[in-house]
Amino acid sequence: MEKKVFDQALSNMSFDMAARGAIRHLHDSGYTAAEISERLSYPLSIPRIKEEISLYEEEKSSPDAKYEFIRTTDAYGRSSYKRVRIDEGRSPEKGSD
Repeated sequence: MEKKVFDQALSNMSFDMAARGAIRHLHDSGYTAAEISERLSYPLSIPRIKEEISLYEEEKSSPDAKYEFIRTTDAYGRSSYKRVRIDEGRSPEKGSD
């Protein structure tokens, strides 16, 4: 059971690092799932890309979704902002200043 949970978490993390942002960006730029599949260097099936697009659209269109921008600072002192969805019942974690 624990191995299954770990494998799923590892799969989600690698998908997030390798493709999630690229899929969302290309979708916002007007590309179809097939065109996105051709442009990715990470091998993904078209149904998996379509699933991510539909989750993204659902997330974007959720009327009750609340977001907050959190300021983060890297090791070199450069600041950046990250948009974080606020889940009900949880307060967002604050970034370092």
